[in-house]
Amino acid sequence: MSGKGTIQALKPGEEYMGHDAILQVRADRQMTDDETRSVHTIVGKYCSGVDYEYLEARRGIDVYVANVASARHAAARIMKVLGGSRKESSKYVRVQGGRVLYQFTIRVKLPDEVSGAKYGFGD
Repeated sequence: MSGKGTIQALKPGEEYMGHDAILQVRADRQMTDDETRSVHTIVGKYCSGVDYEYLEARRGIDVYVANVASARHAAARIMKVLGGSRKESSKYVRVQGGRVLYQFTIRVKLPDEVSGAKYGFGD
Protein backbone atom coordinates (compact mmCIF):
# COMPACT_ATOMS: atom_id res chain seq x y z
CA MET A 1 0.00 0.00 0.00
CA SER A 2 1.07 3.51 -0.56
CA GLY A 3 0.23 6.78 1.13
CA LYS A 4 -2.26 9.27 -0.29
CA GLY A 5 -4.65 6.63 -1.62
CA THR A 6 -2.52 4.88 -4.22
CA ILE A 7 -1.20 1.33 -4.17
CA GLN A 8 2.10 0.58 -5.82
CA ALA A 9 4.26 -2.47 -5.15
CA LEU A 10 8.01 -2.44 -5.62
CA LYS A 11 9.79 -5.57 -6.77
CA PRO A 12 12.27 -7.20 -4.35
CA GLY A 13 15.69 -5.61 -4.77
CA GLU A 14 14.25 -2.56 -6.52
CA GLU A 15 15.41 0.71 -4.98
CA TYR A 16 13.13 3.73 -5.09
CA MET A 17 15.34 6.77 -4.74
CA GLY A 18 12.47 9.26 -4.50
CA HIS A 19 12.06 8.52 -0.81
CA ASP A 20 14.33 9.92 1.89
CA ALA A 21 14.04 6.97 4.26
CA ILE A 22 13.50 3.22 4.32
CA LEU A 23 11.86 1.87 7.44
CA GLN A 24 12.69 -1.83 7.73
CA VAL A 25 10.74 -3.92 10.22
CA ARG A 26 12.39 -7.31 10.69
CA ALA A 27 12.13 -10.42 12.86
CA ASP A 28 14.27 -13.57 13.11
CA ARG A 29 11.02 -15.46 12.83
CA GLN A 30 7.86 -15.18 10.78
CA MET A 31 5.98 -11.99 11.68
CA THR A 32 2.46 -12.66 12.92
CA ASP A 33 -0.59 -11.25 11.17
CA ASP A 34 -1.25 -9.05 14.22
CA GLU A 35 2.28 -7.62 14.06
CA THR A 36 1.98 -6.95 10.33
CA ARG A 37 -1.39 -5.29 10.79
CA SER A 38 -0.05 -3.20 13.69
CA VAL A 39 2.89 -2.01 11.56
CA HIS A 40 0.56 -1.04 8.70
CA THR A 41 -1.74 0.82 11.09
CA ILE A 42 1.12 2.68 12.80
CA VAL A 43 2.72 3.69 9.50
CA GLY A 44 -0.66 4.80 8.17
CA LYS A 45 -1.18 7.03 11.19
CA TYR A 46 2.32 8.47 11.66
CA CYS A 47 3.19 8.86 7.96
CA SER A 48 -0.24 10.03 6.80
CA GLY A 49 0.92 13.46 5.62
CA VAL A 50 3.72 12.12 3.40
CA ASP A 51 4.04 9.67 0.55
CA TYR A 52 5.02 6.11 1.49
CA GLU A 53 5.10 2.66 -0.09
CA TYR A 54 5.16 -0.87 1.35
CA LEU A 55 7.30 -3.74 0.13
CA GLU A 56 6.98 -7.19 1.62
CA ALA A 57 10.47 -8.46 2.42
CA ARG A 58 11.82 -11.73 3.69
CA ARG A 59 11.10 -11.83 7.43
CA GLY A 60 9.56 -8.40 7.48
CA ILE A 61 8.34 -5.27 5.78
CA ASP A 62 10.09 -2.36 4.07
CA VAL A 63 8.34 0.99 4.05
CA TYR A 64 9.75 3.66 1.72
CA VAL A 65 8.91 7.02 3.30
CA ALA A 66 9.33 10.47 1.73
CA ASN A 67 10.18 12.13 5.06
CA VAL A 68 12.89 11.01 7.50
CA ALA A 69 11.16 12.52 10.55
CA SER A 70 7.95 10.61 9.81
CA ALA A 71 9.91 7.36 9.40
CA ARG A 72 11.69 7.95 12.73
CA HIS A 73 8.39 8.73 14.44
CA ALA A 74 6.76 5.55 13.09
CA ALA A 75 9.82 3.48 14.11
CA ALA A 76 9.64 4.82 17.66
CA ARG A 77 5.95 3.95 17.88
CA ILE A 78 6.49 0.45 16.47
CA MET A 79 9.18 -0.15 19.10
CA LYS A 80 6.91 1.15 21.86
CA VAL A 81 4.04 -1.12 20.83
CA LEU A 82 5.85 -4.28 19.65
CA GLY A 83 9.25 -3.94 21.35
CA GLY A 84 12.61 -4.65 19.78
CA SER A 85 15.73 -2.71 18.90
CA ARG A 86 16.53 0.02 16.42
CA LYS A 87 19.48 0.80 14.18
CA GLU A 88 19.86 3.73 11.79
CA SER A 89 22.27 4.30 8.92
CA SER A 90 22.58 6.70 6.00
CA LYS A 91 23.84 6.44 2.45
CA TYR A 92 25.09 9.21 0.19
CA VAL A 93 22.78 9.51 -2.82
CA ARG A 94 23.88 12.55 -4.84
CA VAL A 95 24.29 16.32 -4.86
CA GLN A 96 21.22 18.16 -6.10
CA GLY A 97 20.95 21.92 -6.27
CA GLY A 98 24.10 22.32 -4.18
CA ARG A 99 22.74 20.11 -1.39
CA VAL A 100 24.00 16.67 -0.49
CA LEU A 101 21.16 14.13 -0.43
CA TYR A 102 21.23 11.07 1.79
CA GLN A 103 18.89 8.11 2.08
CA PHE A 104 18.34 6.93 5.64
CA THR A 105 17.62 3.35 6.60
CA ILE A 106 15.92 2.77 9.93
CA ARG A 107 15.72 -0.86 10.99
CA VAL A 108 13.44 -2.03 13.77
CA LYS A 109 14.18 -5.61 14.78
CA LEU A 110 11.30 -7.22 16.63
CA PRO A 111 12.02 -9.39 19.68
CA ASP A 112 12.37 -13.16 19.36
CA GLU A 113 9.19 -13.68 21.37
CA VAL A 114 5.88 -12.40 20.01
CA SER A 115 4.67 -9.59 22.27
CA GLY A 116 0.96 -10.11 21.68
CA ALA A 117 0.45 -6.33 21.60
CA LYS A 118 -1.94 -4.91 19.03
CA TYR A 119 -2.32 -1.39 17.72
CA GLY A 120 -5.38 0.08 16.04
CA PHE A 121 -7.58 -3.00 16.07
CA GLY A 122 -10.58 -1.22 17.54
CA ASP A 123 -10.86 -3.76 20.37
